[in-house]
Amino acid sequence: MTIGEKLKQLRQERSWSQAQLANKLNIHQKQISGYERSLHVPKTDVIVRIARIFNISLDYLVLDERDDFPAIKIGDRDLLRRLEEIDRLPEHDKVTIKEILDAFILKNQFQRLATTPGAHNVSAYKEDVS
Repeated sequence: MTIGEKLKQLRQERSWSQAQLANKLNIHQKQISGYERSLHVPKTDVIVRIARIFNISLDYLVLDERDDFPAIKIGDRDLLRRLEEIDRLPEHDKVTIKEILDAFILKNQFQRLATTPGAHNVSAYKEDVS
């Protein structure tokens, strides 16, 4: 996939027009059109702004191959910073943290289940985290 194809896909996933994206990047809409049609390649500073706006890695944007993992969309920068720190911990500490997170997530799902009329499928979470 080209940068232009990725840019178009990311923009459309958010239901943004080319003009809306251009406004966010502080460039002209015609430039977005040119990027998406692979007539032009964005300059480095624009590529960095694109990555930040869409919360994706530069690698994903500029490399031909897509990672096996989907782009993670975490808006809470403090949470993201903490997750990056956790990723550097020894494996046994990561296992413990995952178990604690699983417990909190499961607790939250049970609370939602108790307050949501007609909801009763919490077992799906257990399959996802296994």
